[in-house]
Amino acid sequence: MSRSNNLFISAIILIAMAFSACSSKEAPPGNQKSDMPFDPKVFKVADAGSNKVRGQVLYVPIYSNIPDKNNKQFDLSAFIAIHNTDLKTPIKITKVLFFNNDGELVKEFIDAERSLGPLGATNFYIPQSDQSGTGANFLIEWIADIPVSEPLIESVMLNIEGNRGISFLSRGKVIREIR
Repeated sequence: MSRSNNLFISAIILIAMAFSACSSKEAPPGNQKSDMPFDPKVFKVADAGSNKVRGQVLYVPIYSNIPDKNNKQFDLSAFIAIHNTDLKTPIKITKVLFFNNDGELVKEFIDAERSLGPLGATNFYIPQSDQSGTGANFLIEWIADIPVSEPLIESVMLNIEGNRGISFLSRGKVIREIR
């Protein structure tokens, strides 16, 4: 056998090994529900309960558009992500209000409270066509029947048009709270 035949056969074997290593009969993680219920007692760190709250109102900035280097407007899409970080207790989202740069109410996203289960998440979207400005913001109110771990509430802004892209996030600031 010639050296080129050996290289050809070796290449075929390597390609076959690569394909067989990539194929899997298991579903990708996260695409299926477990049959086992989650038990928060699996953690060795005990729940001290010291930082728990029963409700908050948060101010969350949204940048619908920002000036670029030529002082032209660069439009962004955005969404608010609300994550219930409590392991056992649902929370209720009671208000999701969106305001423009001038502090005027643009949209109320929910008309009735929504339950968000333990470790659950939801989001609310602002399209790139929105012109609410660099000072746009959300006011989010949530409550719980008992004190819970504080949810994580963030805004994510992005634009990936053409040959440039930008994305960033901002966290909410608590402006009211009940313990």
